[in-house]
Amino acid sequence: MYKTLITCFIFLICSFTQSYANDLEKTETELYEEAVELFDQKKYKQAIRAFQKIEDLYPFSYWARKAKLLSGVSHYNMGNYSSAASDMDDYIYVYSNGEDLPYVYYLRVLSCYMQINKVQLGQQTAYKTLELATEYINLFPDSEYIDEIKEKAKLITEHISTKEYSIGEFYLRRGEYLAAIKRFQNIASYKDSKYFSKSINYLIAAHSALGLDLEAEQYESMLLAENLQDAKPEA
Repeated sequence: MYKTLITCFIFLICSFTQSYANDLEKTETELYEEAVELFDQKKYKQAIRAFQKIEDLYPFSYWARKAKLLSGVSHYNMGNYSSAASDMDDYIYVYSNGEDLPYVYYLRVLSCYMQINKVQLGQQTAYKTLELATEYINLFPDSEYIDEIKEKAKLITEHISTKEYSIGEFYLRRGEYLAAIKRFQNIASYKDSKYFSKSINYLIAAHSALGLDLEAEQYESMLLAENLQDAKPEA
């Protein structure tokens, strides 16, 4: 049994070595074209392995940079959004001047966005994605993807606000005012949210219940200023 395992191991090592020896006989361009062919055929697992070989054999090269990008796209197309985001993180770190950066940042936002509704990940993924979307808007205001990213940012904001509002209401009903205040304060920074005014009203109520009249008055002033702004006629 032991000899059989040793034989199998030696066979695998030899096969692996021979495979890489064959790859070394090919140019970067040939390896990349073979990998892209697999990608075009939607054989994404094989394509990812092929792209990885290019990165291993020719690190930091032009084709390695392209391989990293398409490896991320392959993971995204397979639904492996965490791996896709990781590939884009690596690209941004290693190729900080890469020509595909607008698309790389875009794909990273989408990869994180697709993970938001995974319940076990909680709200942190939504907050991270909103941060990345905001970063994208600041970095690439003229990008062809800017409108889509702005729309994603609005949807994420509403997702966060809806969740925080629901939890805040739960704590408020239980009389856990400090916990409720924390949740409603998270919404207070999103003035475009449909929950903004309701959250400010709840912040006033929660602070008043705790005898924090000064803080309650501050939120009343904030709400009044917001209402006056909304009532102002458009120019």
